[in-house]
Amino acid sequence: MSVDLTLDSNRPHVAHLTIDFGKLNLLTAQRLAELEETLRDLPEQVSVLTIGPEHPPEELTGLTGGLHLERAKDMSVVEARDVLTTLHGTMQTVRNLDAVTVCDCGTHALGAGFELALSCDFRVATRDAVLGLPEIDVGLVTGIEGGLLVRFVGLQRAKELIYLGEPIDGEQAAAEGLVNEATTPETHDDALEGIVERLAEKEPTILQYQTEVFRQWRSNGLETGMDHSLELIATCFGTDAQSEAMEGFLEGR
Repeated sequence: MSVDLTLDSNRPHVAHLTIDFGKLNLLTAQRLAELEETLRDLPEQVSVLTIGPEHPPEELTGLTGGLHLERAKDMSVVEARDVLTTLHGTMQTVRNLDAVTVCDCGTHALGAGFELALSCDFRVATRDAVLGLPEIDVGLVTGIEGGLLVRFVGLQRAKELIYLGEPIDGEQAAAEGLVNEATTPETHDDALEGIVERLAEKEPTILQYQTEVFRQWRSNGLETGMDHSLELIATCFGTDAQSEAMEGFLEGR
């Protein structure tokens, strides 16, 4: 059981992070800490990162079923706070990466697993994937990164999904903008690779700058983010990436 990070052999700016925590990839404080440590060790040159489960040969699995409830059910308030703090820190690390993140939800992403997916920039799931935030059915409040749901679907729809705790499938999630692609098992890997390949064609430095712009918009408000992005756009003009990309575009007109 582990978290594994590999650099793409053909694309040095692309990396793949896979998790293998056994059945359902259930999360504990230790496993979350391992995930966060691996994310923090991401090489600086990486501009595209996939995050997903370790799929056995010829079998599609899910990202994670969320927290390991068997281990969590008897936690004290202090212990629960420690686990949730680690969870929040891990999700923040995902959102603050300088790489564009593509999440492989596979056949399911529930609870903290769905929060992890929402923390990423792109998501791919199977059409019949089980996705959602069912915390209310196990005596817990949905919060922390679950709050991201409001940004995706609006307050009223978020209330419906969270209060009722009912999962949705990948097809419905795609219709609501919660996943970018809803696939069949046969087309899943190709759909994931299609997004990665299109991102990998972009200039890595510019992709990383763009992640910073989104981070500013998210954290400091739109107006402050606009001011910061002005400086970043100007900085682009001092890079080889901008010069080569703009020259190539003009030559291809």
